[in-house]
Amino acid sequence: ATIGYVNTQEVFRNYSQTKVIQTNLDKERTRLEGEVKSKELTLQKTQVELQSKGAKVTPEEKAKFQKDIEGFQKFVKDSQIKLNKEERARLQEIEAAINSAVQKVAKDGKYEYILEGGAVKFGGENVTTKVLEVMEKSVKK
Repeated sequence: ATIGYVNTQEVFRNYSQTKVIQTNLDKERTRLEGEVKSKELTLQKTQVELQSKGAKVTPEEKAKFQKDIEGFQKFVKDSQIKLNKEERARLQEIEAAINSAVQKVAKDGKYEYILEGGAVKFGGENVTTKVLEVMEKSVKK
């Protein structure tokens, strides 16, 4: 039996799209943090204004401020959820790309088995580079 093995961690680390995805996620995270900060400052300003009015604050103003705070908290939570979902989706895309590349390498190289690198103590052929090459070829330029 022809057996190959692949180090998927190494493939993941060296795949050009991993860096692209990380960069895009970092940009989005930074953008959202900026938005959160700006909304937070607006709320702080409103709070200071309301405090300076003291007893003259109307129930409507209090209610609106409370509503703004709740809206802010929801925004923070939704942003976090959206970011986590986006990250999971991107990681699954990479996993799918790895799996399909492994299948192609197996078919082209007539390997009966391709195992995870850490599982192989002796023998077999390292196809990590081949898998990475197949993945890079399929990246839309």
